[in-house]
Amino acid sequence: MLLQAALLLTLAHIHSVLKSALEHAVREEEITRNVARNVRTGTPRPRRFEPLTSDEARRFLAAVRNHCLFALYELALHTRLRKGELLGLQWEDLDLHNGTASIRRTLQRPRPAGLPHCPPRRTHPNDALPSRASAFPR
Repeated sequence: MLLQAALLLTLAHIHSVLKSALEHAVREEEITRNVARNVRTGTPRPRRFEPLTSDEARRFLAAVRNHCLFALYELALHTRLRKGELLGLQWEDLDLHNGTASIRRTLQRPRPAGLPHCPPRRTHPNDALPSRASAFPR
């Protein structure tokens, strides 16, 4: 099932690149029409995932306790932040005394000019971070 979904995504990407290249050739008058416009590709379904249970989350954190990204993993499991929001955090965004984080930017995929910081897609200026005791109920 995963292989089939990956194949559909790959085919959709190849079609998109080919269609774009042919569109450019039409604009440059190298060809008269873009035959890729007539091809319909199946839209891949979004991948479903099963979130970790509280016990699995506890075991995962215990296993990565000494990893250099432990704090990031812990924050990811305790909040509902997106990957880009987590990676966009800087120390000045965290108020450890009050247990809050200000989501001011997201980190997006690399571009030739570097890693751009952008405003977040959703607005939640101060998310209260759960205490360790209440994060994973027993």
